[in-house]
Amino acid sequence: MTQRRKVLWLIKGLGLGGAEKLLSLSLPYIDRDKYDYEVAYLLPWKNALVDDFQREDIPVHCLNQSRPYDIRTLWRLNRLLRNENVDVLHVHLPYSGIVGRIASRMSPVKAVVYTEHNLWQRYHKITSLFNKITYRWNDAVIAVSNEVEHSIRDNYSVNGKPKLDVIPNGVDIALLQNVMARKRDIRPEFGIPADHAIVVHVANFTPKKRHCDLLEAVKLVINKNCKVTFILVGQGPLQEKTEADARRLGIEDNVVFAGFRADATDIMAAADMFVLPSQFEGMPVSMLEAMALGTPVIASRVGGIPEVLEDRLDGILIDAMEPGQLADSVLRLLADQDLRATLSDKALIKVRQKFSIEDMVRSTESVYDQMLKKATG
Repeated sequence: MTQRRKVLWLIKGLGLGGAEKLLSLSLPYIDRDKYDYEVAYLLPWKNALVDDFQREDIPVHCLNQSRPYDIRTLWRLNRLLRNENVDVLHVHLPYSGIVGRIASRMSPVKAVVYTEHNLWQRYHKITSLFNKITYRWNDAVIAVSNEVEHSIRDNYSVNGKPKLDVIPNGVDIALLQNVMARKRDIRPEFGIPADHAIVVHVANFTPKKRHCDLLEAVKLVINKNCKVTFILVGQGPLQEKTEADARRLGIEDNVVFAGFRADATDIMAAADMFVLPSQFEGMPVSMLEAMALGTPVIASRVGGIPEVLEDRLDGILIDAMEPGQLADSVLRLLADQDLRATLSDKALIKVRQKFSIEDMVRSTESVYDQMLKKATG
């Protein structure tokens, strides 16, 4: 029997972001005959998904970083890499990428794989600088979209190195089919009138998600159609401000702040449409989930989104930071049930064919195979 190789996933936190969720969703599809997986994270207070890994018997290590650029984190990670005999270190997002690459230089790790989830413009200048300085220490890089790949080539790669693959994010099709099968009316739970349409937005409350534009669009929509309620699922540093802004705009009766919801996909399945007016995106998991649930999508024409959605064929694309366009698109879908059905059907087919998490995991493990083969001759 072939000896299993050890893979350590390293990420800044195990909170509720898209990259973290992807790791959790990958667990049913990893090849346990070939690889032993473990997970490490830096920030102890970002631990919402720890139980997901432990339920699947995946060892989880917290490196307890207490402040930015804590040199002790490198020492702890290096010790972990040595003690666990890690063969492949797979790092996600720039900060953990920087930490992981530096620590790997002092350890016997055979390969460092880095997944880039966003465009380089998304990051702080200092983070981008250190990311660039250490980038050559990656053995392979995975971009979640062609747009992200172009960003890497333009800003980080030198002479085509390191090896670069595009592996789109994926979603658990089987899991989401079960969600669709148990679809329910969520209006009573949230106190929404029976005759109201539901528009859902699922995202952390951070600047790039542009909740400010969403609220401006809500005001424009309800001025023309008051029989609609917007459900905002998520949490984050801008949540209180966004709630205050809703009251200031006088739209609080048409907006539900649902907070973090473990059943976010159930809410998405029950909605009449899903909106994502972000300023930056790589390949948003929540959008792929909405498509797989048959919920029509309106999203910004940014990052990898146009690689997934074809405007007015299987979704509606709008310009970022244009609440008027968002409002017009919402009103159009509210008024056209046939269009909603067409977008839903075509998006459902596309995501099932091209964006399954099983394919994503197989492609990622193929990168591990290639790097280990190269390292061992």
